[in-house]
Amino acid sequence: MTEQYAGWSSPDGRDQAAPPPTPPAPGDFAVPPGWGGPQAAPAAGWGLPRPPENKPGVIPLRPLGLGELLDGAVALIRRYPRPALGFSAAVALLATALNLTLTLTAFRPLLTLDETSISAGNLDGLEGAIGGAVVGGLAAAIVNALATLLLTGVMTAIAGRAVLGQSMTVGEAWAQVRPALPRLIGVALSTAALVYGAVVVAFAVVTGLVVATGPASLLLGVPLVLGAFAGAAYLYGRLALAPAVALLEHAGVRTSLRRSGVLVRGSWWRIVGILLLTLLIASFVGQIAQAPFLIFGALPTGLSSLTDPSGASLQILVLSAIGGGFAQTIVAPFSGGVRALLYVDRRMRAEGLDVALTAAAGQTNAAPTPR
Repeated sequence: MTEQYAGWSSPDGRDQAAPPPTPPAPGDFAVPPGWGGPQAAPAAGWGLPRPPENKPGVIPLRPLGLGELLDGAVALIRRYPRPALGFSAAVALLATALNLTLTLTAFRPLLTLDETSISAGNLDGLEGAIGGAVVGGLAAAIVNALATLLLTGVMTAIAGRAVLGQSMTVGEAWAQVRPALPRLIGVALSTAALVYGAVVVAFAVVTGLVVATGPASLLLGVPLVLGAFAGAAYLYGRLALAPAVALLEHAGVRTSLRRSGVLVRGSWWRIVGILLLTLLIASFVGQIAQAPFLIFGALPTGLSSLTDPSGASLQILVLSAIGGGFAQTIVAPFSGGVRALLYVDRRMRAEGLDVALTAAAGQTNAAPTPR
């Protein structure tokens, strides 16, 4: 079993990033043997050939560009298909089974309402069906959020090995993620409370003002809601790297949130832009993967018929849940991989982690292969 690289711990002083190492002066290089005596430093553009890029794993050990981040996330899946896609498929299968159960129980009363009784003014069944659908929708959202959180943790664990070219099995990934689950859940709940709490409070205040004083309060309410959305977007970017910190640095919830803010400092626009681009790519691929299930769900089959609209609606919901699980298997590892590599990139930029990773990669390659 390959040992996990132990150099992910943050530098001393978690509230500020360590300065990167000072690069050598332009003329400080050694002349290769066999080329005569001492020579002066060559002029710019006429130097020695560029050495081969230091890339022991899925990414080069230097600050990454946008294309390298996206390619690295794809390389994670291609090089480690069993822990990435295998774990993703297992989690998606469980989430899909739970979502199907919720679909068949929570949404069925809403699809089988008696329109005649509703037209006559009997709204008891309608209120119960809507309440059940709301509870079922919230439960499905929680299941999907936990599934995404678990897959993000797995991809972060894989990325911690992949940057050094080390192997990882499904069991090793789970062994690293399992003790960190309480911290990951705490980070997810804290992030959700901070990001969405301001928006919920703003909407509640505006609603109360409108009810109490009338539509004129919208002049104050609209800027308040827009400000809440801006604050939520800022916190979303500032806390984006907290799950990776919690897993790789073994930090607590508060330390992970604070440390994420330190790493994001000075690069908020770039990180949020990359995360939004990743979301667009994942959504596009997910819609393509889910499209056959939606098309088949709209066709009349044994579950539905042209004379049974409720059955047709139920069929669409069931196949949408199955298609969503299939799409999650494909896109969740990619999204989690991009977020994990963003963490590595920020540490290389802000703390010179690439130097430590290069040394660790050299030691790994120099170590004898166990028999």
